[in-house]
Amino acid sequence: MGYLVVRTNWPSESTPQVLKIAIEAVKKYPPDDSLGDAVVPNAISAGLKGYKTFSVTLYKDGQLEALMRRSMEQMTMYAPIPGFEYKFETWATVEEAYAAIGQKPPS
Repeated sequence: MGYLVVRTNWPSESTPQVLKIAIEAVKKYPPDDSLGDAVVPNAISAGLKGYKTFSVTLYKDGQLEALMRRSMEQMTMYAPIPGFEYKFETWATVEEAYAAIGQKPPS
């Protein structure tokens, strides 16, 4: 187990295209609880340089590769949009981090 964090950003003028693809992506890739639990399904912030989003999924044991593949398929749907960028990050759980140093997290 661990977390897959997906971050995106795009310029404001690309928002109509992003929204169109987002609607298509939700239809094509409905939530799949067999891969993990959506801790933060999607959060969004607007700023002077456009929009940013992030999602956090606590992936299940042995499901990181499948979740990454599915997430990459979703993100490639946005590839034609000028200025759209994304990044994947994997994060350890607290329990995994402590286990890596032979410890248990404080209760």
